[in-house]
Amino acid sequence: MSRWADDPERAADSLIARSLDAIAPRGQILLANQGGRLPDELRARGLSVVVWNRRVVNGQPAAPEPPAGPFDIALVRLPKARDEQESTTHAALNVLSAGRRLILYGGNDEGIRGAARTLEALTGAIETLAIGGHGRVLAADRPEPLPGLRGRLADWRTVARIPIAGVERPWVSYPGVFAANRVDDGTALLLSALPALAPGARILDFACGTGLIGAAVVVAQPAVSIDMIDNDTVALEAARENVPAARHLLGAGLTDGRGAVYDLILSNPPLHEGIAETRALVDRLVAEAPAHLAPGGLLQMVVQRRIALERPIGEHFGKAEIVAEDRSYRVWRARRK
Repeated sequence: MSRWADDPERAADSLIARSLDAIAPRGQILLANQGGRLPDELRARGLSVVVWNRRVVNGQPAAPEPPAGPFDIALVRLPKARDEQESTTHAALNVLSAGRRLILYGGNDEGIRGAARTLEALTGAIETLAIGGHGRVLAADRPEPLPGLRGRLADWRTVARIPIAGVERPWVSYPGVFAANRVDDGTALLLSALPALAPGARILDFACGTGLIGAAVVVAQPAVSIDMIDNDTVALEAARENVPAARHLLGAGLTDGRGAVYDLILSNPPLHEGIAETRALVDRLVAEAPAHLAPGGLLQMVVQRRIALERPIGEHFGKAEIVAEDRSYRVWRARRK
């Protein structure tokens, strides 16, 4: 297995560390999409760095757009999704001083070759600083002017029409957000098995993305109260527009919900960090849920059929129930004792 699939942050750290002397970072440094050791490595060298992550990573602050700068150099860890790779590159170039350098690095399995073509088309020329360990380090200088630059998040906003609880409506999304502009099969199955809710019930849409689950609950049962939580600030920007009546929370776990207690927690949780598959978030959700449910409250989540949840749900709830399934997914429900 490629190191990029097994431990992508460690592979990225190893690749960029070998290139730092050639890069010679100095001045005001922007580090984007960072989940590894690079910020600490540069600070240990006495350099001034600003970290911009759109997602919550290791408790670091997150924001949908980078600080205004201007910066003398930007080191950008390649994101997972291709459209996010493009929008992140534009955002970083937007806050670089003219003539200053953008460094983009990532694994072959993550799409660094395709990202190289995108960067070259935007800037006119790129340089490959390093190749090794199934990854690449690329460099490009910011030209001035830079035609075609879409440097602000608003430049990437899209609006599609999708069915929510049987009613077609406009839906806002941005690059890198799961199931942008569509209702994915797992979420559709989850919503097909919603339990009846009493008026005033408090619901959490966990890992909400653009807000599909919460929006469907509001349509089906408008007398309930909805919270939405996600670790992605850009996803929350979309969710705020799509479900303005909800309370929107930034966080990576239920403990980021400010002590709220719910009658129902709904989730289609992610199973990947970058290209690496992990069920860590699923297991954490199951373990934390009882403390955030009212007595008799429900956790209901959809995962792929191959993900077995009998043991963790049994450990923390006592009983697991499958309330819907198809060829690809299962919807699990558990009730707090």
